[in-house]
Amino acid sequence: MNITRRSRVTALLGAALAAALALTGCSSTASSDTSGSTASSRLPAAEGRTSYPLTLESPFGETVLKERPERIAAVVPNAIDTELLLSLGVTPVLSSSFVTEGGYLGEHGADDLTTYEFAMGERVPVEAIAASDPDLIVAVGWTDGLGGVKLADHYDQLAAIAPVATSPDTTSQLLVPWQDSLQVIGEVLDLADAAQGVIDDHETHFAAVRERHPQFAGLTATWAINYGAANGLQYLSRPDSAPEAFLSELGFTENPGARAFAREATVSDELLSKIDADVLLLGQSAAANDADMRELTGRELFQNLGAVSAGNFVQLPPKTDDGGDLLWAISSGGPIGNKWAAEQLVPLIADAL
Repeated sequence: MNITRRSRVTALLGAALAAALALTGCSSTASSDTSGSTASSRLPAAEGRTSYPLTLESPFGETVLKERPERIAAVVPNAIDTELLLSLGVTPVLSSSFVTEGGYLGEHGADDLTTYEFAMGERVPVEAIAASDPDLIVAVGWTDGLGGVKLADHYDQLAAIAPVATSPDTTSQLLVPWQDSLQVIGEVLDLADAAQGVIDDHETHFAAVRERHPQFAGLTATWAINYGAANGLQYLSRPDSAPEAFLSELGFTENPGARAFAREATVSDELLSKIDADVLLLGQSAAANDADMRELTGRELFQNLGAVSAGNFVQLPPKTDDGGDLLWAISSGGPIGNKWAAEQLVPLIADAL
């Protein structure tokens, strides 16, 4: 059975995400073996919609999943696929240690997972993945160069361990919308209805947010992060980025100045006026201290921004009171992280407006 996909734009993310690769539909031609129809300790019961054997195609080759898997290794460096699996009630046998970075997945089982340590730019430890004895490796949310490493450099080694599920294209995009990744995972695990349920719940939740806060509609918003003396101010809500998609789900429209940062996120003095918007959200990374924030926000150039002078400026701490990381939830999170981030952020924006 082959999985082939036609491009479609995820409606929820709107026209701003049209340049990002979207999920495409599945066609099948093989037998209707639905092995593993009962629930296991690691994943819910099969829905009986996916047929096995299943050929998993990727830009780097193809692998064959002979039957419904039970031991699933989620190897994407930023752990986005781990979050998607947890949202489906699936417990992976291995995850990147970054699964705990956001601080909001603990109650969903993240703290009990077996993890591998990952450092930016280093190779993914193939030995640790093999030792977890997976019957499927999920790498759907792995875009080109994520975490400073390329899936192309690991694919053959991973495919020698177990079948590998990837995005149809990992080489040319800033973002794989998590909705698209989740539908791929749902098809492969015979949990397509569950995946659609997560997406529908997400859409309902954010539609309710927009209904409760109509004042957000049509306003522009900027999400920027101060990374301290080493890397300075960075524009995070770039076109076709996860933060830009998140803000659009709240009802905001794209800041016209965002196009100035399509290729380079660093905000120089010459570009500082481009971050101005109806609402300015300024975050603080762990690399920036309070003195860095005071130096940035106290400058005349910053104080003269329209959002700042109008009072539509929200400064966010590195961590929330419960230890969560908004930067991580919005730039790397899926349905769980986005919902948590909205719960933290929306009251602050409403107060500012």
